[in-house]
Amino acid sequence: MRVLTKRKVGVVALLAVVTFYTLGTGFQFFYQFLYTILLLLGIGFSWAWLNLRGLEIRLTRLSTRGQVGGYLDGQLQVINRNRLPKSWLEVTEVTDLPGYTSGRVIGLVKDQSRTWRIETYLAKRGIYLTGQVEVTSQDPFGFFRLNRRFLAPQSYVVFPATIPLPDLDPRVANLPSDSRYTRRATHITPDSSSIREYNHGDSFRSIHWPSTARMNRLMVKEFDIGISAEAWVLLDMYRGSHFGGDVVDNTEELVVTVAASLITRISELSIATGLAANAEASYVLRPDTSPSQLGRLMEALAAMRAHGDISLERFIYDLRPQLSRFNTLTVITPSRHTEWIPALRRLRRQGVNVSVVYIDPESFGASPELQSPLGLLHLGEIPTYAVKKGESLNEALRAPVGTGAFLTGEPEASLTTMEAAL
Repeated sequence: MRVLTKRKVGVVALLAVVTFYTLGTGFQFFYQFLYTILLLLGIGFSWAWLNLRGLEIRLTRLSTRGQVGGYLDGQLQVINRNRLPKSWLEVTEVTDLPGYTSGRVIGLVKDQSRTWRIETYLAKRGIYLTGQVEVTSQDPFGFFRLNRRFLAPQSYVVFPATIPLPDLDPRVANLPSDSRYTRRATHITPDSSSIREYNHGDSFRSIHWPSTARMNRLMVKEFDIGISAEAWVLLDMYRGSHFGGDVVDNTEELVVTVAASLITRISELSIATGLAANAEASYVLRPDTSPSQLGRLMEALAAMRAHGDISLERFIYDLRPQLSRFNTLTVITPSRHTEWIPALRRLRRQGVNVSVVYIDPESFGASPELQSPLGLLHLGEIPTYAVKKGESLNEALRAPVGTGAFLTGEPEASLTTMEAAL
């Protein structure tokens, strides 16, 4: 039973007054009045309680996942399995999904069913609870409102929006096929790269018999470890880096949208893709080309929030042991600090292909500053792509920003300080 309404308070007050006068005066009229009120209350409560008996609820959904910009579809059916008719039933799904509206008031006779479609626009990524249905019953006098819940709640994942990137600059993740490196192996592997003449000490297991028969001399296969280029996408989810407040249109959501779009585009090219983020927990999902990898990455993007306590600089250094010269790393950040730039320069010296997608915080209301990370990134020869609020992402990632687009301040002095830190 829910919190008392004004009507309920009035009924309780009336019942208290009538009971007081009944016991105080002993008049027959007050006894009859008291019995009438108690009878009405009993009928009302019984009506509301019986309304919730004998109901069968069915909720049908084709998927437990959706994407921002899509719709949550489903079909809700209520069946009366009781002999008594049902009146004034409010049926609604219990969920924390933003903008969800599936409530309906219905009445049912014996064995009657009511079915309707649920369609809710998915406006915000996240993991929500859906699937539990609450039925509320009210008596004709409005004295009682009872509710009962049916079905068990289930999680529903809303993936972030993705934007097609047909003109994505190949330098972002070494996208052309000739950038996917192979490395020679000293042992037998499933991948062979070439055939050469037999040398003393070569294993007989590596002999390539068709070539041996054709060349009339022993020929052996040379093996490599296969495709080793891997793409990492790193999201800066440090709480001190973001702007825009707790709304859908902020730097946090744009960072996630950029990451989801990049991951989708890179995965389409069958390149092993991994994800790292310094969010409320550290996310490190190693690159993989399995069919389920994209779903895992999208689910992680749906769940993470910009509540991280680890700075971008420290997180890059923590990730460094997992990177090699056959990897690419794309950092997506709105951070106005510059301490993380030396970490990227050190990775470049290791041979890691590094690029940065910089989310312009000023377009989200941040105050202008004299020194911008863009200038130091340019001096560090790190390809940088600037994305502003409302700007076409495909156009922003078509090519890195030019020298004229960088804020200057004192870049030479800052670069000297940065190099000294290395």
